Amino acid sequence: MSANSREEEVQKALGQLQMKMIDIQNSLRKSGAQIEGYKREIQRSKLTDKEINSLKANVPMFSPVGRMFVQNSKAEIREQIEKKIKTCEDDIKKQESSKSYLEKQMRECESQFKEKLGPITTTKKRS
Repeated sequence: MSANSREEEVQKALGQLQMKMIDIQNSLRKSGAQIEGYKREIQRSKLTDKEINSLKANVPMFSPVGRMFVQNSKAEIREQIEKKIKTCEDDIKKQESSKSYLEKQMRECESQFKEKLGPITTTKKRS
């Protein structure tokens, strides 16, 4: 009877670990997707900056503000683009540190899972 309760307890713990691992995997996927999105945004901003740089300084330029466009100088628009690139790079660094933390948690969960799984496989082999 105590063996059954012990086995149920271990199975419950395994179920909780499995749910935690699934949550971590989902968070890892989201983090990876966000990093890729930031990289695409940086690439898009660099392409825009390259095109703007090829234009003359006196060409009228507009930047979006909500549902309207505001006329800005070439320098202001380039500054906005540089800020956007810098922000995306900072966000990538944050996401990568978060991702490394999640990977560490995942390894810990996997090792705990293996530790909990060990007694079950040895008791089943004896039976």
